[in-house]
Amino acid sequence: MNPLSLTINGQHVFASHDLSILDAATAAGIEIPTLCFHDSLHETGSCWMCIVEIKGKNRFVPACHTFVSEGMVIETDNETLNSMRRQSLEKIIEEHSGDCMGPCELSCPAGCNIPDFVAAISAQHDHAAIKIIKETIPLPGILGRICPAPCEEVCRRHGIDSPISICSLKRYAADRDSERSDRFVPESAPESGKKVAVIGSGPAGLSAAYFLLLNGHAVTVFESSAMAGGMMRYGIPRFRLPDSVIESDIATLLAMGVEFRFNTTFGKQINAESLNKEYDALFLAIGAQAATSMNIPGEHEPGVISGIEFLRKASCGEEQQVGEHVIVTGGGDTAIDAARTAIRLGALTVTILYRRSKHEMPANTAEVEEALAEGITLIEHAAPTAIRTVNGTLQITAIRMQPGEPDTSGRRRPVPVEGSEFTIPADTIISAIGQQIDPAAANSAGIGVEDNGELQVNPETLQSATPWIFAGGDCVTGTNIAIRAVEQGKRAAHAINLFLNNEIITAQNQSFNSSFGARDEAPPAFYKRKPPAEKVTIPEISLENRSKSFREVALGYTEDFAREEARRCLQCRCSAINDCRLRELANRFAPLKKAETHDHTGFYKAEAGDISMEREKCVDCGICVRMLEQLEYDGKFDNTLMTESCPTGAISLTAR
Repeated sequence: MNPLSLTINGQHVFASHDLSILDAATAAGIEIPTLCFHDSLHETGSCWMCIVEIKGKNRFVPACHTFVSEGMVIETDNETLNSMRRQSLEKIIEEHSGDCMGPCELSCPAGCNIPDFVAAISAQHDHAAIKIIKETIPLPGILGRICPAPCEEVCRRHGIDSPISICSLKRYAADRDSERSDRFVPESAPESGKKVAVIGSGPAGLSAAYFLLLNGHAVTVFESSAMAGGMMRYGIPRFRLPDSVIESDIATLLAMGVEFRFNTTFGKQINAESLNKEYDALFLAIGAQAATSMNIPGEHEPGVISGIEFLRKASCGEEQQVGEHVIVTGGGDTAIDAARTAIRLGALTVTILYRRSKHEMPANTAEVEEALAEGITLIEHAAPTAIRTVNGTLQITAIRMQPGEPDTSGRRRPVPVEGSEFTIPADTIISAIGQQIDPAAANSAGIGVEDNGELQVNPETLQSATPWIFAGGDCVTGTNIAIRAVEQGKRAAHAINLFLNNEIITAQNQSFNSSFGARDEAPPAFYKRKPPAEKVTIPEISLENRSKSFREVALGYTEDFAREEARRCLQCRCSAINDCRLRELANRFAPLKKAETHDHTGFYKAEAGDISMEREKCVDCGICVRMLEQLEYDGKFDNTLMTESCPTGAISLTAR
């Protein structure tokens, strides 16, 4: 019998009489989306994702079980078809529930694959863990120590007892890697011949350099100081972040080929014009390293120093006589670090003045508690109003504050209480109320500057109005946490890579993500999968050994402790996330209208032998039922084939 002649998407195709439109299209190299189809089973067409249009007949049919006929003219891809597929997909997703990604990795600004690296540690695969981490975070030793861990705040383990110590496990993986003779260094793409200049070696600059090196570009990092690290080195005390850890993380970039030029200040020795002669792109990561003024009388009296300058001198080993009594103003990380440093420099008393309550302090909560445990006093609801020197002694006057109406941040604005002023004597006063971009550095950038001093760039791509210049980190976002700066560096590297390849510069697409909701919104049965198990305490040096020492306080997990803590993870991430057909279709036909909340009967995960079944993820495609029928008929049963055929991860191999 002669083959039939038909046309698919304008392409002339020959096909035998017994083929479906889907088979004929596939044979011709034309892809039609499917969900409920499996090539070893009878077709059902129940999902309607493979719908096609038969031209001239105004007919829309499922391609999987509609047979070809002579002279058919078929379209598989047009806006009408895609709109119908989108509607079908929205209905299917409405019946689907579960986490694609864990809440922890969704909350990580850099998008770290937390469940997989924790699982690797649990399985004693430390080398795999660091490889997973460095797909998104190039500074794991540093971030494992200083990150305030927004991921832990949303950990679903809260529904049982306490969250996983994610940052400490990240630190564990980084520390184990640093001990190896064959440390993990990611493989870079072939050399592109392009050169990028990065200004600043803080978390944004180093992260941009790392991902640009991965893409095969040559990178030179210019740093005004004598060593790399930016505020990580000069703004964070060594008892939180030792120099050796900074050097260890930077060693990976050196192995990848980064070039550093130290003691080189942008706007002095170099500028955009001079760099443009040698480099194809420029990334500005100049940070926010200027102290914010208190704007009170006497703040320039001898003995008053900014928190940034104080910490920089301490990190450089410069001798500082703080005296017996120190006052610190502010409630951020710089204030807490300065207070803890002053104790170690010999102060007998250190008092922090903060205009709001302890619970509203922007500083890392754990660091606040460490400061209080070390004997530092916190006076809440107090703001400085004046500083003066009386008979050679500094005095700071403060006024009591009370919560007023909410400000733009949603917090209640502190309001002075009339007549509540009080005065405290001090030998040293450290001002740590905030940081801002150095105006001189911003003006040297050669691009637009916002009213608040931040550099003007496209917030999605971080490209400026001058196409070859990009900027990111604190100089764009304002003072923020280091992991946010890492994300900015990664985002910039993506855009710069597109620019260097003469491609359209766009932000990275966000993948579809199904979720049970907030950390406490998963079905109750979800939290019963693991018994309560208290968080493994992170060993620390004793309080009595801290007062005069800059030794690192947190000692980190031993191998046994790390395995024990990693096993507490609930593994919210779907095991099929990388090959889920439903997710792939959702990404392909985005944007989808938000599906209405579906009332599920409750979570359950049944296990039989090597197979797990999660009913909430099932979309009733029927593949598993038809496969069971066929396998039973054939007298064979293949667990791997069964799980691989599921398009949503509802059926998976049981983790062992």
